[in-house]
Amino acid sequence: AKLMHVATLGYRPSLAVSEALRDYLSGYGLLLTGDPGIGKTMLMRLLLGVGRIYTCESIVAGGFAGLKVLREFTDGAEICIDDLGAEAVSNQYGAKDDLLKSFIASRSEQQKAVTHITTNLTAAQIVQRYGDRTLSRILGMCRPHKFVGVNQRKAVATGDESKTKGNVI
Repeated sequence: AKLMHVATLGYRPSLAVSEALRDYLSGYGLLLTGDPGIGKTMLMRLLLGVGRIYTCESIVAGGFAGLKVLREFTDGAEICIDDLGAEAVSNQYGAKDDLLKSFIASRSEQQKAVTHITTNLTAAQIVQRYGDRTLSRILGMCRPHKFVGVNQRKAVATGDESKTKGNVI
């Protein structure tokens, strides 16, 4: 219904967005990659609504206890992990643990609901930060889509909105 509403407003998605929408409508999770400000999170907000998008920073903010609650709360729910790579690594009780890596493993191995991910990182950067296993889990849950374009937030902030034409969103 949301997609039809946007279409009635004259929205014409780029090829990259059209392919991502095809996969979404086919029931696949999406891995949306690309530079900042080109519409990855905006697309996920359109598809899922704000309530099912969890920033990486908010996922790790609650520490180990918060992660347990989040796993239970999102079990069976379609969600988006937004801005992979922007979170801080948690350090509690002298043990450093990457809570986001643990959350991705949980979504991949134990939860059957669809998971989407947005990131500015490349595959190589994901491997460097999270390891091969985490990238493999992500690709097992999500179909990758690379978005390109001009940073729309920057173009709007500088008053050069003419540069936003031709963007993916």
